[in-house]
Formats: sequence, C-alpha cells, structure tokens
Amino acid sequence: MASLVSGTTSDMTPRPSRRAFYTGDRFQAAAFIVPSCIFLALLTIWPFFYSVYLSLHRVRLTALKRAVFVGFENYWNLVTDTLFQHALLNTLMLATASIACEIIIGFVVAKAFVSIAHLRWSNWLRSFFLMPMMVTPLIVGMIFAYVFNPVLGIANYLLNSVGLAPVSWFGDPFPAMLSILLINVWQWTPFMMLLIMAGLFSIRSDLYEAARVDGAKWHHILRFLEIPSIRGIVLLGIILRIIDTLRFFDVVYVTTRGGPGDSTMVLTLYAYQQNFQFFQAGTGSAAAVIILVISIVITTFAVRLLRRIEND
Repeated sequence: MASLVSGTTSDMTPRPSRRAFYTGDRFQAAAFIVPSCIFLALLTIWPFFYSVYLSLHRVRLTALKRAVFVGFENYWNLVTDTLFQHALLNTLMLATASIACEIIIGFVVAKAFVSIAHLRWSNWLRSFFLMPMMVTPLIVGMIFAYVFNPVLGIANYLLNSVGLAPVSWFGDPFPAMLSILLINVWQWTPFMMLLIMAGLFSIRSDLYEAARVDGAKWHHILRFLEIPSIRGIVLLGIILRIIDTLRFFDVVYVTTRGGPGDSTMVLTLYAYQQNFQFFQAGTGSAAAVIILVISIVITTFAVRLLRRIEND
C-alpha cells in the first residue's frame, strides 16, 4: 500500500526537466518574440508577396479571383505611361527641393538654438519649434487647405494686407506644387533641425576655440569643422526623408488630389487611384512594388555612402 501511494505521488509531481524548460531563458525569449514575429509577418511580409502576385496579373479589385497571369506587362505599361512618368518626376522634384530646403533652414535654426542653449527658455522655444512634426500629415493637409483657401484663407489675406494680388494656391499648376513643397518643408524642417543640432552639440568646444585662435572666420569653421562633423547624421536624415517623400500621400490627397490636372500627381497617389478609383489592382500593385524597389535602391546606396563617411 505504501509503495502504491508513493508511486502515485511520484507520478503526480511535475518533472524537473519540464519545469526547467518552461522557466528557461530560451523558452521565455521565444514566447515573447514569436508572437511579434508572426504579427509582423502577417502585417508586412504577406501583403508584400500578395502585392507582387497581383502585380503579375491582370485583375480588378472587384474580382480578385479572376486574375489572369500577364507577367511583367503591368510594369511595362507603367514605364510607358506618361502619367506615371509625370508622377515619378514630381516625386523626385519634391524630394530634392524639400530636402534641400529642410537642410538649409534646419542648419540655420539649429545654429541659432545652439547659440542660445545657455538660456533657460531655449528648451521651451525648441519644443515649440518641434510641434509641426508631431502633427499627423492628414491634419496638416486639412489645416493648410484652409490656410491656402483662395477666398477665406489667411495666406491671401496677408497678401492683400501688403498690397499684393491674391494667389490661386491650389488652382494653378506652379502655385499648387509650391504649396505642397511649403507644407512639406514646414512640417519636416524641425526633424532635420533636430538631427543637425545633435551633430553640432557633438563637436567639442575646444575645437571651436582652436579654430578662433588660428584666426578662422565663420565660413572656415562652417566648411572645415561643422560640415565634416555633421555630414554623417545629415546623410542619415536624407535617407529617412527620401523614404518619407516616396510614400508622401496624405497632404496631396487632402489638398489637391493630384490637381489641377495632374500637376501635383505623386507616385503614392497614382497607386491609390489605380487601386481604389479605377479598380486596377494589378497596375496599382505594380506601382507600389516600384515605389518599394526605388526606396530599397536609394537606401542601399545611401547606407554604403554613410559607412564610407564613417570609415573616413
């Protein structure tokens, strides 16, 4: 009887090896990481492969089960489509102009904040300057849709107050593109300023003192000390901003919808229209894949350049 009881008791006790397995670091690490990996796979990897699949088929969004394999026909149609070419050119122009303005304005503002860093209220002023980048692009587009309103907007009101003629900000091609550029620069210049300011703060003060002792002017300090010290972090900011500009959609959709005509058409809006307005899921998916490929190529080249700068 005693042996029977002892045998039952020993069978009911959990094995030490199993308990050690569940309490081990490997199992706990996998228990935390695997659900996140599954979620990311369902959120990113599966939609990517499905988009590639759709891009190789002629298929409408309303009849996805009737897909017809056409190979790279959708990509060839995009390359030869003048509207897609115009959207690509607009995106590249917007990226080049906005990033150049953000770097110049961001550097000037960063220098100003570095020079007043000893003041107590400089932190409050810096936080106020960072507010535009904390607002979602959709809200920014809605705000500037009222600011640039030709009748009720404050922009034309200020122009009238100084005796200038009102501007049809979203009604003419050049003002419309300029408006999109101004909105983009207004929102993301604080981001570039923050990166440049971090780079300027990393420069040791004794280097500035040595340069002044040697008689260096401000442009000498800028050329031989500050620019070499911050070029790595500026290049990182350029990479991030190029990726942001390639997926630039919200502001254009809210303000101009690609108009007037197709003057402010960008790649993401083109892909959206093909998918959800014309229901051409194959063409829209091909446009999305091209955007991704352009992002990967530019990012790869920029990262290699960044590593070369760091090694130098």
